[in-house]
Parts: sequence; structure tokens; C-alpha cells
Amino acid sequence: MADCSDAALLLRRIPYGDTSLICHFLSEHHGRITLMARGARRARSPFRASLAPLHRLHLHWKSGRSGMGVLVDVQRHERLLSEEKSLAGLELLALVSRLYQEGDPEGYEQTQQSLRLLADRAEREGLNAACWHLLHMAGWIGDLGHCWMCGEPADAGVDMFWRQGQLCCAGCGGGTIIAPGLRRGIEGAMRQANVRLSGRDAADWRQMIGLVLREHGVRFHGQSGSPEYQG
Repeated sequence: MADCSDAALLLRRIPYGDTSLICHFLSEHHGRITLMARGARRARSPFRASLAPLHRLHLHWKSGRSGMGVLVDVQRHERLLSEEKSLAGLELLALVSRLYQEGDPEGYEQTQQSLRLLADRAEREGLNAACWHLLHMAGWIGDLGHCWMCGEPADAGVDMFWRQGQLCCAGCGGGTIIAPGLRRGIEGAMRQANVRLSGRDAADWRQMIGLVLREHGVRFHGQSGSPEYQG
């Protein structure tokens, strides 16, 4: 069994047996990995305080020859979000867990960038911007300057439409109206931390994100349009 180490983010913790955890991590150089944390649920386990989401972690593990590796040590470093943004951060990790699967070689830097978007903005705009960034990096959405179906440029003063998680021009079919002001608001919030959208525009942006997730089979809970998090 080879020794490995890497910076990582914790995505999920799943109880295993009476005392252990199966942990899913997104690591900087090894992509998404799954490790067994033996005895992590025991009261005196050194893993109990260290295996925390929304912190930068450094892992040391032994890779398995044909299965999951075994966690040897984990060091917890700085918290990546304030306490008041913890729930929003868990929503974001749920989306990350859906986007990046076991063995994917990337995702760590994209997630770090999204967490910074959330940290730097008001929670409402921050979570929308963070999710939007992840969806863009995954190729699930494009930019707002053209129709995603025919490729025609979107005139700055003309309504566009949102249909089945796609930005469409009038020629490609109708849907929910995406007004020029909403497009400008989204673009501004992605560029600058101090841009605030109206309550209606923020809710519409959230709905756009939710429809993209639904089109890709992400399950929802409640009425918030949030992907499920399993911690």
C-alpha cells in the first residue's frame, strides 16, 4: 500500500460499522477520493475533531491495491467560511459532490474558487454566484451573451428566455422571460462582490440554477431548489 498525502476538502461522511466512517474527499492533486477512517466515531479518536467540512484539510493515507484507501492522519487548517454561511456552504458542497465523481482528476480549485465567491458576497448573491461558477466550469451552462441553442448574440436590450435549463432567444422558442436587467445583474454579481440584486431577481436567478440542476438529475429537498447534502 503506497503512502499518499494531499490538501483536500471533505464532501461526505458515511457511518460504517460501529466506529468507523467512509469519507469522500476532493483533493488538490488526486481528485475525488474515498477513504476509510477507522475508529473515527470513537470518543477519543483524533479524527473526530479534524474531519470537518468547510475547512482546508491535509490528508495522509495509504492507498488500497484494489479498493478504497485507509486514512492515516488528517490535519485541520483554516475555516473557509464564516459560521453564518455554513448552511450555504453545505449546499455548495452537495453540488460539488454531484458534479465530481470518484476518480475525477479535478474539482478542487473550482470548488475553492466557488467558496471564495460565497465568502466575499452577501449570502444570497454569494450562493447563487458560487453555484453558477461551478455549473459554468462543469460545462452545464454558458455565458449570458448569446443563445445557447443557436449561438446568436443576445442583444443587450432584448428579453431572452429560460427553457429546460437553457438560455434561448425568441427564435428558438419561448419560456420564462429573462430580462436584460436580470442578465446584467447576474453578470455584475459574478464580477464584483458588492453588487446586490433585488429580491425578485435573486429568486429568479436561484430558479434558473434549480432548473439546470433538475435537467441533470440532481435531487432536491424542500422548496429551496437546493441539492441534498449528506454529511
